[in-house]
Amino acid sequence: MKPVPHPYLLCASLALAPVASLAAPLDLPPRPGAFWLKLDTLPAPAPAAGDPHAVLHFGSLAALTEHALRERPESRAAWLGAQAEAARLDSAEAANWPTLTGQINFTQSRALSSSGASVPTLHRYGPSLSLGYVLVDFGARAAGIEAQRYQLIASLLNGNRTLQDVVAEVEAAYFTLLAARSMVDALAQQEAALGASLDAVEARLRGGLASRADQLRARAAWAEAQLARQTAERDRAKAEAALKQSAGIAQTRTLALDWETVPPGGPDAAMLLADLLDEAGRQRPDLQALQAAAASARATAERARAARWPSLSLSANTGRTFFLEDERVPSTTYSVGVNLALPLFDGGRLAAEARAAERDAERLQAEAEAQHSLVARTVVEAYLDVHHAQSQREGIAVQFASADESARAAEARYTAGVGSLLEWLTAQADLARARQARAQADSDWLAAFSRLNHALGRLPVAVSERHP
Repeated sequence: MKPVPHPYLLCASLALAPVASLAAPLDLPPRPGAFWLKLDTLPAPAPAAGDPHAVLHFGSLAALTEHALRERPESRAAWLGAQAEAARLDSAEAANWPTLTGQINFTQSRALSSSGASVPTLHRYGPSLSLGYVLVDFGARAAGIEAQRYQLIASLLNGNRTLQDVVAEVEAAYFTLLAARSMVDALAQQEAALGASLDAVEARLRGGLASRADQLRARAAWAEAQLARQTAERDRAKAEAALKQSAGIAQTRTLALDWETVPPGGPDAAMLLADLLDEAGRQRPDLQALQAAAASARATAERARAARWPSLSLSANTGRTFFLEDERVPSTTYSVGVNLALPLFDGGRLAAEARAAERDAERLQAEAEAQHSLVARTVVEAYLDVHHAQSQREGIAVQFASADESARAAEARYTAGVGSLLEWLTAQADLARARQARAQADSDWLAAFSRLNHALGRLPVAVSERHP
């Protein structure tokens, strides 16, 4: 007789393998309020790629936005979510194909003896194949595939909205940084002008044409301008940190923005609010995603209703059995059949699933209507902000021209000895406020257009040019 291989040692080794790989137990805090400080048990974070202190150069806002779309974890999560839904669609479509299962069996058995004679132990082994194929299911598989297909569409549309949110965050952060930089420049100009005023007052003081009070007043105004400029530089640094975060750039990297920002032209006079609302209804990905989710729920309900009907399937099985005993002859078995499954009673499970899916479809449709109302309000607010920013910018341009001319006149009057220092300092303060208002108006003008594009669901220009 051939030696009999014993499978128990293999089973025991497989059962004991996880025990050997168990990690050491963790020490919990000994009492309430105690900190757990065993942070060395965590895996080490992966090192950042590239030089963390290298300078990043961007030649346009589109290039900066493209970097954000590649590097932001939200973009990666949206892409991975769509990939997962696509894999689930492949899984659902696999139901249209037959299933083929292969097995290799090893069996040790001994029959019961009723006569008291010795019964030998038999050892059987051999491969087998099983085939299963659903022929007719009254549309259950097709409805399941359709439901998952709409789920994938909803995931892709939600991914589009996530990318639009990233673009909007980058643009908002950049325009905030632009306003902060302009504010620093305006205050630096004010500081320089007040420094020149202080020098002029001190020169007049040495000539006996100004008083000590004028010198102190000019010095206080210059010191106040210095403090305001330092505060503006702090705000600029914060705005740059916010831009780095929104663009997916490490805070240790130096950011170089090598382009000039030109404000866009005014809105088209023929641009009607009704047209913008219609555009938002057609282009907003989140609205379309809700519609796709509702269609998926309706397909799920159809699948549950179809599952209550009979299903016809083909099944086949074949196998080859061998014996370790020499006197036993190998044998081949097979079977082929058609199975008809009749769902007679399931406690109302399928009917409840269909009803729940139908209610989900109605709920998602109601959410889409509510979202459409919110989108309409957002578009109206952004539309009004654009027109307000345009009018503000035009009015502030007139204000700046007047303040600049007034400051020049006050300086000339004081230099000629016919004007007061207070008049000159007041005119310079008015000019500084006009510079700051102009910088803020330009930033608000750009940000208003960005918010309108985001409310309408428009794709970035660089993306739409690459993918017409």
